[in-house]
Amino acid sequence: MLYNKQVKFFNSGEIMTERNRTIDKLRGICMLGVLGIHTGSLALMCAAPNPHLYMLLEILSRYSVPSFFFISGYGLFCHYKPGTALNYREFIKKRFLSSGIPYLSWSLFYMVYFSTVVPGCIPWFSPLGLLHILFWGLACYHLYFMIILLWFYAFFPLFQKLMAFMQRIGLKTGFAALFVLQMLFNYWTMHPGITAQQLPFVLQDFFTYRLNYLPLHYLFIFMLGGLAAIKEHEFFQTIAAKFKAVTALYVLSIAYIGGSYYWYYYKHGYDLISLTNTFQQLSPQGFFYTIASILFFCALFARQQTDNLFTKAVDFISDNSMLVYFCHPFWLSMIDRISHHFGIVMTTKRVIAAYIILLAVSLVTSIVLTKLSRHIAPLHYVLTGKKLKSK
Repeated sequence: MLYNKQVKFFNSGEIMTERNRTIDKLRGICMLGVLGIHTGSLALMCAAPNPHLYMLLEILSRYSVPSFFFISGYGLFCHYKPGTALNYREFIKKRFLSSGIPYLSWSLFYMVYFSTVVPGCIPWFSPLGLLHILFWGLACYHLYFMIILLWFYAFFPLFQKLMAFMQRIGLKTGFAALFVLQMLFNYWTMHPGITAQQLPFVLQDFFTYRLNYLPLHYLFIFMLGGLAAIKEHEFFQTIAAKFKAVTALYVLSIAYIGGSYYWYYYKHGYDLISLTNTFQQLSPQGFFYTIASILFFCALFARQQTDNLFTKAVDFISDNSMLVYFCHPFWLSMIDRISHHFGIVMTTKRVIAAYIILLAVSLVTSIVLTKLSRHIAPLHYVLTGKKLKSK
């Protein structure tokens, strides 16, 4: 397993003096998946959408969002292993600044942007309307991730105690039980048997937006990241040594979710949007595929002893992942608007080209903003939540 002794900021806000390069590379792979999911909207705009490309973008890319919670769990548990003292006030202040300030900054940016291109689409000019948008992460479709992450921070002491409890009863037993509970919870949340209107008014939004804030949807994945942290050497050594078995599991998971997708598409006539909703990351197929994907990519990169062009590219994307995550919906919107303006009809090749363009312009934006923020203190603060240190 490869290590690089230098300071590195995790998406979770943790600072690791000895970073795990496998986790770094996983972040880059996850960012490629996030862009794939959102590019899927362009695939639907084709006159005859390609179901195979759509599956790649909207189904097989959905390992990415849960995997970021795996990375966050790893970063937090590396720094705060079970039994480690935690000053909650300082902990929460640090995390809410490092993640909360960028969240608020980009939420404001997208509220201004969407209100400009579609006047009146966002009711954010009243205090209650603004609070509603920010609390549920509704300024843009990708920002819900930050809300869930902030809730993970808020309840981290409980998850720290949960890990300690799982260690006492045995990690295998603990994770087996958590796996079953996660499957049951995910099934309930996707098939609750009630509607928001059946609940008291004050609870309706909590039910409607439960996917936007409840960390419980990703608890198993987060705790799996914690396991990788507290048993780091054993975890990565084991999956690297059993790479063939891990690869077989990964292929099996693709066959499971891909086979389900094609079965319902060709046999039952499901439309593409229904397939996305059926086989998203909380479905049994999606959950199994996510776990297998995390193990596969971790094993793949843990086995790498030397860098090559691919791993260097993944590292580069990883280094820019945070700003790419925040800015790419803007550029995707621009690609969509430009296509409409010039009458460009989406085809399979054009969707692939749009994905490449989206990745490129998002990376350039990240590079430019990063360089500017080193010289402009207010920009540095809104991007990182940290004050620019004087030279």
